[in-house]
Amino acid sequence: MVRIAGSFAGIAQSFKLVAGYHGWTHIVLVSDDDTNKFCWYGAKPFDDVFGCDETYTFTWLKLGSKPTDKQLDDVLHQIQSRTRGFLFYYFILSFSRTN
Repeated sequence: MVRIAGSFAGIAQSFKLVAGYHGWTHIVLVSDDDTNKFCWYGAKPFDDVFGCDETYTFTWLKLGSKPTDKQLDDVLHQIQSRTRGFLFYYFILSFSRTN
């Protein structure tokens, strides 16, 4: 488990260095879908950093503020099918190695 706090682009760049060091290439980010909330502002830089980099498989899963049990089950299934680990902050960031 990795914990990174902050909500600016530098955190996403720092996490990219951590991901590269550990060989993590599959990254799933789960956050609120409300662009006016703090969670979204913390998540957006990860999309900017990982979404355009061919080294990584990046998926950003966005949930409403009151997800149903089915929506949560779907998100958990997507995380499980794409990665093997996760990070909780104000959002969930999941990652795995290709090896």
